[in-house]
Amino acid sequence: MAFYKDKVFRLLFVLLALFKAAALLYAAFWNPLGEAVLAFPDSITYVYPAQTWLQYGAMWEAVSATPMLLRTPGYPFFLALIGFFTGNLTWAVAIAQNFLSLFLLIPVYLTARRLAGLPAARWATFFCTVSVLYFSLSFAVLSETLCVFLLAWFVFFTVRFLQAPRAVDLAAAALFLAAAVYVRPAVYYFMFAAAVMLVCFQAGKLVRFPLHKIIVFFILPLILLIGAWQLRNRLQTGFGGFTSVGAYNLYMWNEDYLAHKMGLSVPQAHDALERALPAGFSQLPAQEQVRIYKSWARPLIQESFFYKLSRAPLWALKTLFGANFVHLSRLAWGGRTPQALLEGEMLNHTEAVHTRWLEKFSDKLLFAAAAGQVALTVLLGIIGFWVLWQKEKTSAFFLGVYCLYFWAIGSTFFGAYARFRAPFEFVLCIAAGAAAAALWQRFNPRQRPLP
Repeated sequence: MAFYKDKVFRLLFVLLALFKAAALLYAAFWNPLGEAVLAFPDSITYVYPAQTWLQYGAMWEAVSATPMLLRTPGYPFFLALIGFFTGNLTWAVAIAQNFLSLFLLIPVYLTARRLAGLPAARWATFFCTVSVLYFSLSFAVLSETLCVFLLAWFVFFTVRFLQAPRAVDLAAAALFLAAAVYVRPAVYYFMFAAAVMLVCFQAGKLVRFPLHKIIVFFILPLILLIGAWQLRNRLQTGFGGFTSVGAYNLYMWNEDYLAHKMGLSVPQAHDALERALPAGFSQLPAQEQVRIYKSWARPLIQESFFYKLSRAPLWALKTLFGANFVHLSRLAWGGRTPQALLEGEMLNHTEAVHTRWLEKFSDKLLFAAAAGQVALTVLLGIIGFWVLWQKEKTSAFFLGVYCLYFWAIGSTFFGAYARFRAPFEFVLCIAAGAAAAALWQRFNPRQRPLP
């Protein structure tokens, strides 16, 4: 049965569409913050290269007017396309991202149905429909919504390939994975993990597919597609990497340790790290900036290792169980703190939800609902992995590694929070769907067959 013929899927799809339409109207016309509710500290780093693309046909750094290395072209190009056709980079982006978030239900449904059957697909669609994280991120000028949409299709085609190997599915998986890398470079290293898993599955005869075809239809396309941008960087700037953001993060993500060591606030520590850079740093060639970031980060990382290790469990829990509540609250009834202070909180997330966001009963009710939805999805998702393992070990292993990779990479610094769960929450929804279907069957063994 096609997904669009399933009356339960159609019902959830329509309900989510109506809710998103109402939320868009409210946010655009009645939310006190207006379009500012869409803005995050990272947003300008995507909007600016999109604007230079529209004006000059290329992405440029803001200060040095050199080819852009901090951001990869995926999301800025998405913004530029929207800007080209609508002349707007705020509400038009929110509308487009809400459509992507809505259509995310399709690969989630299809993947869950292949893995665990129709009841699991319906439950998975339900958990994705009520995701507060995906709802809130649809109203943020950030790359997560587009990246998640691409990754969901990558997962679907990979699972379908693992179940019934075909070259077309493997090639499609490679294309969607490469597109996701261009949108969010955090996906970059998962390419290697995916390639290794496929080769190992083939060597262990878990996938009946020739090795040379895995190379031709998966590994080679990734090398060509991702290598093209690295070649561009080498030719135009002398820097052969995919993006410079990793080197920047290695250095700047020591803000929390510096603040702890010197008794500063995190924003003060951020300013101190920026002031410590050499004079004229922004005018230096890209490869020299990357070299300085890495060399100056090394002693800080070594010095702060045990401090960061002691904080890592908290960061991991914030990523896994965070509800993105501050942004939800701003979407619901606008900000209640000065914008500068809010940006510091949204950027740094050094503590749990501040009490100023839970002053009213409505705040507490929203927080309880959001935190409850996240906890239920995560806990059922953990159970669901066991259910999937019993059904199909190869796909379950792949999905487990996928989740662990993005959980780990999203929990490596003090700013970890719900946003970094986005790349794997839809997999948790799939696993939670499998768990819910299994539990329903267990406690309702005489239920009627599904239509």
